[in-house]
Amino acid sequence: MNLTNRETEALDALADTLVPSLAFERDEDPLLFSLSASDLGVSARVAEALDRIEPAKAQAFRFFLRLLDNPLFIASASSSASRFSRLPHSTRERVLRRLARSLVPQLRSAYQGARSLVMLHAYAANGTPVSDDLLGAIGYAPEINRKATARRIPVTRVEHDTSLECDVCVVGSGAGGCVAAAELAAAGQNVIVLEAGSEWTGGDFDQHELAGLQNLFREGGTSGTRDLSLSLFAGACIGGGTTVNWQSCFRTPDDVREEWAEVSGCSHFTAASFAESLDAVWRRIGASTDESEINENNNAICRGAQSLGYKWSVTPRNSLGCDLEQCGNCMFGCRVGGKQSASTTYLIDAIRSGARLVAPYSARRLTQGKGQVTGVDGTVRDSNGTSRAMHIKAQRVVLAAGGIETPALLMRSGLKSLHLGQHLYLHPTVAVSGNYASPIEAWKGAPQTIVCDEFSDMSDGYGYRIEAVPAHPGLLSVGLPWTSARDHRREMQRIRFAASFIVLTRDSSSGRVRITRDGRPYFDYRPGKQERRLMRHGMATAARIHFAAGAERITTIHTTPLKWERASGESIDKFCRKIEGAPTSPNRLPLFSAHQMGTCRMGADRASAVCDGTGAVFGMKGVYVADASLFPASSGVNPMITIMALARHVARGMIG
Repeated sequence: MNLTNRETEALDALADTLVPSLAFERDEDPLLFSLSASDLGVSARVAEALDRIEPAKAQAFRFFLRLLDNPLFIASASSSASRFSRLPHSTRERVLRRLARSLVPQLRSAYQGARSLVMLHAYAANGTPVSDDLLGAIGYAPEINRKATARRIPVTRVEHDTSLECDVCVVGSGAGGCVAAAELAAAGQNVIVLEAGSEWTGGDFDQHELAGLQNLFREGGTSGTRDLSLSLFAGACIGGGTTVNWQSCFRTPDDVREEWAEVSGCSHFTAASFAESLDAVWRRIGASTDESEINENNNAICRGAQSLGYKWSVTPRNSLGCDLEQCGNCMFGCRVGGKQSASTTYLIDAIRSGARLVAPYSARRLTQGKGQVTGVDGTVRDSNGTSRAMHIKAQRVVLAAGGIETPALLMRSGLKSLHLGQHLYLHPTVAVSGNYASPIEAWKGAPQTIVCDEFSDMSDGYGYRIEAVPAHPGLLSVGLPWTSARDHRREMQRIRFAASFIVLTRDSSSGRVRITRDGRPYFDYRPGKQERRLMRHGMATAARIHFAAGAERITTIHTTPLKWERASGESIDKFCRKIEGAPTSPNRLPLFSAHQMGTCRMGADRASAVCDGTGAVFGMKGVYVADASLFPASSGVNPMITIMALARHVARGMIG
């Protein structure tokens, strides 16, 4: 994005305030502390990244830069009526701290968004001598993209045609779309699968953090709510979330299945047929604990939970022949082929049965005639990067574009439903970090292999689970609170010794998805009273686990972080009481999510749902949904297995 000269000047000053060159002090790495955002070329990368995010967010960021350039605005946050770029560094830091704690939510939001962009593009990039020096100084060695052995997914190249024809068009190639395509193609249906995201597969995967985020995730890894209080990590590539997730496999809990059957009126959730579908997908993607090797990051949960007498278990993973030396990079695509994603299993099955995959294809709307769906209108990008309109003629359409894009496509297609886009569940997630005496290197080894579910049922099936975060420096730098440049740099110097636990909360409060005038989806979400209570309790539990595992320091990610040090003599009980009393309001406690559920939920009738028990959309004949947007409520566990089983249920119903 082309910024004005004044916007660029404000961005340069902002970046060099957050990541300045500092005179190093005792025990501080000279190279790490001397490098600045200017040295690293951060501003140029941030400006380029604005083209990947929602236009409204990009414009909001530019407006924030213009505010920083306004002396009157700066006077309201400091004692000086001057442009931000003209202030001394110490004053600029005070301005940012005031914005971070502002009583005005929009200012807190603007600060957090700007800070996240700068930090991500300071610590996630590599490939230049300066950026590699920075990463080396914190003990991180970027992946070298060793020779790929993973198979490529065949993509149907569309260079000249303006239309294609099939029996069933599947929109989305993630967990749901791949399963639906495989089942339908195996039954003799002529299937076309459309994928809007990156067409990277096999050796295309670049496991460097910034490249992986930009090419495999929605909005380049910067997606989130409009107010930026919750960051969303959603796959935007062949295989969708299954290509970039951490391979944690959980069957839908029995109590959740019973709850879903009751609230939706759909009895299949508790039927033997759904259990059969869960078992079938479990087998096909090779879910087991055979390769759930426990690295230091996960072992900290194991030690702490065991010491406290909390329930914990080894997490099954869809892994078959993984190379542990590369497993820490699997959120950027598996070059080995050991990750049994939806695309390397079910999508390959579908293609072997005659299905075609078209990518990148952006579905704009569904076409209809005489009360029946007739296909999909959208744009395809050819090998030269040229986009052009293309119509997919189909007798039936399966929507599996995810909890954000599926309802948006139905909205653009004119569907009217009280529940369309409503009931957005996200499993709001917070993190607590612990620093240990010996290296953790959270980015190495199998990502998630231990789960603590001691508090998964605190109230009528609602609670939280604690898992490990296999994060890399860019995302870690975003997660770490910024109170000053030196303090943040010191935390980055320690990240090799840090283990981060996440508190994954089962939510009963929900948000919603809407579209802008030009049809772009956006979403809003605020955790309710129960979710906030669970998150506070979960953070305290995570702190206790760190303590029991031997952590020397424990830190929360509040804007004003809470810190505990073993050497201080403060009791862990006192620290946990502080956590339970700390604020959880928007942009005072950053939230994260990798799961989007419920926006086209299943139900017994149109008055209570968007789809019926077979996945068929009420009021739009020939259209089905086969992804997590069908969920009647949140699942409480990583949803991949549930999505795939539900897609199998929908596809088999279409065949029958």
